[in-house]
Amino acid sequence: MPKRPNYQQDRAERQRKKAARRDERLAAKSERREKNRPSNKLGDSTGSTAVGSAAESSEVLIAADSAVIRRLAQALAFVCGPDHPATLAVQLAAQSGTADDVQRARVMFLQLAAQDQRTAAAASELG
Repeated sequence: MPKRPNYQQDRAERQRKKAARRDERLAAKSERREKNRPSNKLGDSTGSTAVGSAAESSEVLIAADSAVIRRLAQALAFVCGPDHPATLAVQLAAQSGTADDVQRARVMFLQLAAQDQRTAAAASELG
């Protein structure tokens, strides 16, 4: 008796390849966006060096970005709910402004689903 093809396995392979192509497109788009991003208020020339300087001098960035953190906390309260751990961490970071709280809030934010991250970031930019 001839062996039947496993169409489900073929479909799964096509889906994996499609996801890989999508990830490559998104990575390329992110690189282009980062390359074309204008310099920030602290005088850094590119966004990638701003990320590097954030680890070195977080106290300077905290004072400059307290309004942004507050808006992100409001957006997270809308997207995830006011009692979500990420929302509470970002609200605490917005109130205290300490480097430890901001780092904790960043970690909690990065643990959110990608869709929730994008939605909260877009909503915070609108406000």
